[in-house]
Amino acid sequence: MKVRDCITPSVVTIGPEASAKQAFGLMKSLGIRHLVVVKEGVILGIVTDRDLRRPKVSDVFKSWDELYRLSDEFQVEDIMTSPVLTIDASADVREAARIMVERRIGALPVTDAHRGLAGIITEIDLLKALISLA
Repeated sequence: MKVRDCITPSVVTIGPEASAKQAFGLMKSLGIRHLVVVKEGVILGIVTDRDLRRPKVSDVFKSWDELYRLSDEFQVEDIMTSPVLTIDASADVREAARIMVERRIGALPVTDAHRGLAGIITEIDLLKALISLA
């Protein structure tokens, strides 16, 4: 099975200049955990809900703004993972799973033959692929 057979083709993207607060709001409103960071068609990175969390969180916090880095001082480019690992749509899905397990990541942006963004493959996509094989 190829990665292209398992991807989520409608990728939600965000620009590097967007605020971390905007990224969090977008993720929360859409119920997603990953945003691919793109500028002028080039994949620059990925920002996840984990990237938004403060490195050390106390057990007591007053608001989501305190738990997450949601002040206007943080932009997506300040917190994104870059360079980002990607995988080609023609790769075997097992390769995507191997990379995600080894790197302990929950998603990989998927590129087409021209290195453009073709989709994203997530842990959930891999589980759905596994179910379809049964």
